[in-house]
Amino acid sequence: MASEQCARAWEAAYRHYGHIWELTARSPKGDPAAAREMAAASWAVAAAWRQIETTTTLPWWTLAAIESAAAAFEEQARKYETGDESDSHHDGNYH
Repeated sequence: MASEQCARAWEAAYRHYGHIWELTARSPKGDPAAAREMAAASWAVAAAWRQIETTTTLPWWTLAAIESAAAAFEEQARKYETGDESDSHHDGNYH
């Protein structure tokens, strides 16, 4: 099971991500400051997933799900960093 410290770090990162998502959802599409904020928040969630992945002894299928979640947030962060927000929150999705 994930350590309490890892779980709290993930919860904080995801809570911050949700807060930033709400703030930037009102930003104009292509706003570089909003994109930077979303990229940073996405990287933080990915890092929290990676921390859980590397510090726990969970079944392989759980680790596979964690890997997938981390990779999705990393990909999202890269898209925000490069300005490719075609599937971001501005179209109403949480991608």
